[in-house]
Amino acid sequence: MRIKLTFMVSMLLMSLMAMSQQKTYTKAELDASNIIRLCNSVIELSNKNRTSADNYKSMLSTAESNLSKLKRNPNVQPFFVNYKNFEACFGDQKEYAAAYKGAPEFAEKKDIANTITLADKNIANAVKWATAMSDYFSEKEYLTDTEFAKYPAMQDSLAFYFQKGYTGWSEASRLASKAGNDAELILLQKSKIAEFIIPMKSDLNALEAILELFNQEAIDSELVKAGISAASKSIAQNKDISTKDVKKLSDVYYKEVFQNFYRKSEEALKAMDALNLELETNPKSDRLNNLYSSAMSNYRGVVEAYNTFIGQ
Repeated sequence: MRIKLTFMVSMLLMSLMAMSQQKTYTKAELDASNIIRLCNSVIELSNKNRTSADNYKSMLSTAESNLSKLKRNPNVQPFFVNYKNFEACFGDQKEYAAAYKGAPEFAEKKDIANTITLADKNIANAVKWATAMSDYFSEKEYLTDTEFAKYPAMQDSLAFYFQKGYTGWSEASRLASKAGNDAELILLQKSKIAEFIIPMKSDLNALEAILELFNQEAIDSELVKAGISAASKSIAQNKDISTKDVKKLSDVYYKEVFQNFYRKSEEALKAMDALNLELETNPKSDRLNNLYSSAMSNYRGVVEAYNTFIGQ
């Protein structure tokens, strides 16, 4: 079962920096850029949809408060349960549709489309139950509902479909992230600082993949450990700047940024390891949200260092 974390993973958007530095492009590079556009559109939608959980939780909290008050006194005026706010969280998909049409075929493309279609269906069902719950209070349906017998089914159905939709968007984001990262590596090969950027990007991808493991329906601690172990070995090897030609950097400042990237990567791994250990030893711990927040904060620090480095 998914742990109830306060913070959600916001996946990293892929960069087209390497393309902007070239004048001519191969078909493989153009295909890669179109894949990245599609994957970024999916990740943006996923991030918006998944962070809408706050509105979902707020709506349920209002409903629970209403129910509690009405059980004590059925004549009180309940608060409006704002299903419209919930429905508005899920943005239009015009950019996704255009990007999907313009992208070439790649391994994850059909799976992404199928996952999004199913996620949308589940979210539509969630909105339907959210509307029913809102009407239950605003239309005073509870007055003819003996002992509020209809409410639990509405609450369970809403939670079920929302969770299914959330999980679907998480999977779409994971698939898009993998495909986009693979495509970005193709573009980075022509960069004059490829010997720096490609290992950095690969290590960043590994950190992202570990974080996404914490966002699965069932968290596999052994899989997390394997990911941390593999990332640790790669980072230990790639952080050695003595094996790279620092003269290729546009400024000596970026040597410090490179080293900062790897310092923050090691800190992120420590934070992820601490979270995984707590999940193993005390899966109901009150510390889980704080540990997850720490892992996310460290990961964002790595992303910022990476974005600064590729901006040279």
